[in-house]
Amino acid sequence: MRMQRIWKMNRWVLALSIVLLLAACGTSNSTDPSSESAASTNGENADAPANAGKQEEVTLTYATWGSPNEKKVQEEMAKKFTELHPHIKIKYMHIPGDYVTKLTTMFAGNNAPDVFPLYKTQTLQWAEQGKLYNLNDFLASDPDLNKDSLIPNAIMYWDQDKVAGIKVAEEAFALFYNADMFTEAGVELPPTSAEQAWTWDEFLDTAKKLTIDNKGNNALSAEFDPANIQQYGVRFNTWMWHLMVPSNNTSVIAPGGDKLNLEDPAVIEAVQKLADLVHVHHVAPSTTQEKNMPSPAIALQSKKVAMDLDGQWVQLDLGAAKVNYGVGVLPKLKESKTILFGEPEVMSATTKHPEEAWMFYKFLLNAESGLEMHSSGLWMPVMRDWYTQPDLIAKWAEVKPGHQDGFKDAVMRQTLENGENSFDYYLKNSDKINAILTPALDQVWLGKKSVEQAFKEVSAKANAEFKGTYPKG
Repeated sequence: MRMQRIWKMNRWVLALSIVLLLAACGTSNSTDPSSESAASTNGENADAPANAGKQEEVTLTYATWGSPNEKKVQEEMAKKFTELHPHIKIKYMHIPGDYVTKLTTMFAGNNAPDVFPLYKTQTLQWAEQGKLYNLNDFLASDPDLNKDSLIPNAIMYWDQDKVAGIKVAEEAFALFYNADMFTEAGVELPPTSAEQAWTWDEFLDTAKKLTIDNKGNNALSAEFDPANIQQYGVRFNTWMWHLMVPSNNTSVIAPGGDKLNLEDPAVIEAVQKLADLVHVHHVAPSTTQEKNMPSPAIALQSKKVAMDLDGQWVQLDLGAAKVNYGVGVLPKLKESKTILFGEPEVMSATTKHPEEAWMFYKFLLNAESGLEMHSSGLWMPVMRDWYTQPDLIAKWAEVKPGHQDGFKDAVMRQTLENGENSFDYYLKNSDKINAILTPALDQVWLGKKSVEQAFKEVSAKANAEFKGTYPKG
């Protein structure tokens, strides 16, 4: 997943620059998003206002990864929180590289930060090791942030009633496209609703119409030359090889949760569909050709590619590149689904101030605190009200250029109604398993093996590393 994280970080640089500019222009008039009714671990509410009476001063350490621009914005957010709660000081720690390694060292030295984001794999492992605070009691008693107030799939469990973290923002996949290319080719635009989602054959037919060789022939033509393609109908990230698996009513993990499901024909078919876009239908660039292509947004803007199967965060780049783009729901195999991919915010088990840390934690998860990150298209909220209340939806999901007209159906509603977490939210020992699967799949993307061959060869080895699953909730 390293390349995917690099792409995300680059997008954060631009988004956070926007946030800095807006923050410099004035202070939000919104109400305090981290209500002082935060629950203690014993279920007691702190009902008194933050500034009422003399309160003991508390200092929390907050660590994040990211660019220098992100550092500035996070410092602004910490400052805003302290203005709302003067007795709580936030010591911000910026870790731009080797994030997990440096956090590991801090934990070993007994000086771990109180609140910090973490990658999903480390989150579950560290929770099992006792490094992370169980947030379950807070969620069970807090009136502002609880299981009912969150969208589905936002909470990460490492055991029954043991909450390792909550996504700081949601991420989902959809179909993004250059609207001008569709108009020029006289091709119907992708549908935005799950009810009207393209079948795979309809999607493939469209991709062929939009794939053009150097003589102007599209991929439906008998004279089409796949060796000299000037414009591809679609591109996708090979690290999201399981993108279509949920849509085929299956999972990488077997139904009983006792092994991997690599030899399930439905899993094989879903992955092979993506590989065939490259090697059978010639409508998507190969991994070798991909290396010579610009970023997804620039590829759409320069008309090298007509459609992009990507995470919603690409909207930030599309808006900055001034692409006349649109968004459609992903094509379907058996059912219309999208995969969710947000990373969690966590609290250290060693925090000396859990109630105050929870107050800051709530502040970070409320979309109002970092609204520009959501309105730019980079993030999506995790609080349910931001998906159901028109006044809140208007603050982020209707803001252009980060969100086009189809976004609310194709991404926002799809996330709420048909979203499924990536399988590695639940898979134990996923690092070792992925280390086996990735090189096997490399042979598929190079066209040297079928998915069935590749998975059959490594299935036993990967299952030998299978250690079970985490609960879904």
